[in-house]
Amino acid sequence: MHYLSWLAVAAGALFRPAMFGPAMFGPDRFGPGPEARAWRRVEQMFGRVARRRTLTWVGIGLLALFLRGALLPFWPAPTPIIYDEFAYLLQADTFAHGRVANPTHKISQFFESPYILQRPTYASKYPPAQGLAMAAGQTAFGDPWFGVWLSCAAMLSAVVWALQGWLPPEWALLGGALAMPLAISSYWMDSYWGGAVAAIGGALVLGGYARVVRQRKSVYALAIAVGLAILANSRPWEGLVFSIPVVIALIRSRPGWLAVALSALVLLPSAAATGYFNYRVTGDPLRIPYIEYAKQYSLVPIFAFEPLNPPKPWPTPVMRDVHNNWELKRWQESRTWKLIPVRLEDWHRAALAFFKNTILLLPMLAFLPVMFRDRRSRLPLVCLLATLAATLAGICCYTHYLAPAVPAAFIVLVQSLRHLQVWRLNGQPVGRFLSRALPAVTLGLAIASQAVILIRQTPPDTAHARNSRRAQVEDELADKAGQHVILVRYSGTQSPHEEWVYNSANIDSQEIVWAHDLGPEENRKLLDYYKDRHIWLLKPDTDVLHLDLYR
Repeated sequence: MHYLSWLAVAAGALFRPAMFGPAMFGPDRFGPGPEARAWRRVEQMFGRVARRRTLTWVGIGLLALFLRGALLPFWPAPTPIIYDEFAYLLQADTFAHGRVANPTHKISQFFESPYILQRPTYASKYPPAQGLAMAAGQTAFGDPWFGVWLSCAAMLSAVVWALQGWLPPEWALLGGALAMPLAISSYWMDSYWGGAVAAIGGALVLGGYARVVRQRKSVYALAIAVGLAILANSRPWEGLVFSIPVVIALIRSRPGWLAVALSALVLLPSAAATGYFNYRVTGDPLRIPYIEYAKQYSLVPIFAFEPLNPPKPWPTPVMRDVHNNWELKRWQESRTWKLIPVRLEDWHRAALAFFKNTILLLPMLAFLPVMFRDRRSRLPLVCLLATLAATLAGICCYTHYLAPAVPAAFIVLVQSLRHLQVWRLNGQPVGRFLSRALPAVTLGLAIASQAVILIRQTPPDTAHARNSRRAQVEDELADKAGQHVILVRYSGTQSPHEEWVYNSANIDSQEIVWAHDLGPEENRKLLDYYKDRHIWLLKPDTDVLHLDLYR
């Protein structure tokens, strides 16, 4: 752990540059001076709050809601641009209208876009949990982003609740404070990709396990079961791998028949509901929409170790670019040694999203051998490592893929800070200083970076791709009478990540329908179907805001 010594020197220089020198670790630096007394007063204050456990986990979630809500005038709801976001928005709109899936449109060939099923039903390819959260926001507040807002705050509350099951209350509160930037200023809050819902599932599993096994409270088996159901319907693969160590440890602890019965009370209806969802979308209770979409459109398999699927007749240039170019390149890369540096970079990016500063990884790595022997951190550490290993089987890895392991990551982080607190260098309590300084620096930098963004008025979507201007294109038609169809014609030079053709659950009820230009002969079907609408042509590769009447 020699690099912790260097870290102590650097942190000491940061907090008091004049002390950088041989006397930096003297008794004045770590003794009972005014700084130490100030820290103790702050810690005592937070300790009094943290001991009110329910108030703590509820209050921190409400605080996240308030802070992000207060920023809405400067930092509005995000603009969707990525396929996944539009797929989740379609799913949320479908649920908000009281349906599980939509009937296939009569001219569905004009609406085929990545990650959207057109047959046997018009639906998203994704599991339903994220869509349900967004549907709640759309139903309650009129906008699906408010479902994201609520789920991120609920995630923060659930993480603190889970930490309280494993750690002393004041340390659980510290973990919640460190997790707050993830709940407020990450793309989990500022997009529709998801992440928070799966993290809630992971938190319920770990927090419920701690209470069932360590506190012998069988009623919390309900929390474990609910968490497992959420994971199965949000991140099925990573959630499965994350949950296996917990389930094994739970069985070995012999929780009793009451815990088993309570778990079955949740898991059996949940499995039936998932089967019903699959049946309504794909026609088979055992075939998830993700598999159905892969069967119809994907050349690349779900896992990197599988062979390629048979070639597909992709209906649009974007579909071909996504499945035959971008995904194929990722699949080829994942089957070589290049996968290791790529995944290391993915994990590094996830660490930045979780902790906002990779300096917090140093105590986690320094005390890794100790953490395996520590009963407070062994199981969460195994769950975290298992989730990381699960990403090696996929062709790509984004931060929200690791969402089930968020509570485990913060348990391991906070426990490593507890070990750091008692570490000494040459008899001096250097670890006590570092265990205070590192979280303070991390939170300070996170707050400063967000302040700079707000001062510059640069919300996260300012660098978005061209298809983020869909609303501007629609505004061009706002003053024109009647209903409209926008035919999108690609030249083949656009980014494979810029699709313009997405619609709501009720396509024909939209004032403006987006459709693909499939050529003069095929377009006659669309012209006949929408004979009462004005038909416009958009060429986004040449001019994203210019519309011509289609002739």
